[in-house]
Amino acid sequence: MKPAAHPFKPNSQNAEILAILQSGKSLTHYQAAQMGIMGFTSRINEIRAAGFPVVCTMTAHENKHGKTVKRGVYTLA
Repeated sequence: MKPAAHPFKPNSQNAEILAILQSGKSLTHYQAAQMGIMGFTSRINEIRAAGFPVVCTMTAHENKHGKTVKRGVYTLA
């Protein structure tokens, strides 16, 4: 299925996330929360349902306690 060019309302959370991903940047759950997007996983699922190939890559990250943990980094395929 080929995604529509702009299937979401302007200024919606989905449109904001999609614009970031389409610009070639990545986004994490934490970054989305800093933008005021609390339902990030739901927004990603809605973007995928609209036909956009969003992928999540788990990457190692050192937390504030010095422990290495994994976090999801979302990009367009």
